[in-house]
Amino acid sequence: MVVGASAALVHFLVLVGIVNITATRPALANIFAFLVAFIVSFMGHFYLTFRHSIPDTINSNTSQDNADTSYREKTNTLQTLLKWFASSAAGFIVNQGLFVLGLNWLGERYYILIWLVVTAIITVMTFALGKLWAFKS
Repeated sequence: MVVGASAALVHFLVLVGIVNITATRPALANIFAFLVAFIVSFMGHFYLTFRHSIPDTINSNTSQDNADTSYREKTNTLQTLLKWFASSAAGFIVNQGLFVLGLNWLGERYYILIWLVVTAIITVMTFALGKLWAFKS
């Protein structure tokens, strides 16, 4: 929950920062904010929520075991990263669709409220995908 809340906070702050500092419209700023928050989310979930260890190849008995272990760990990390990106991207596509719909319906001046409501809905979906698929051991 802490990781998801942290990623959501980063997403929100980047979104608001881009909109307020630049002339970027909320729908476009949301894409950049998602990409920044994705990094926070993956790192936090990988190392904290779903407890993947940092590769420990120093303690292996032989250099061949060392290479095999390192390769497997890198492959598993990459597979997890790709699955989490797919999960997050699916959530973001739904998020962005609902966000743009809300912006068109209520207007851009309500972008913060719209973002909060949409994010609350999508958070449940992406956490379930992460737990049941992307980070499943």
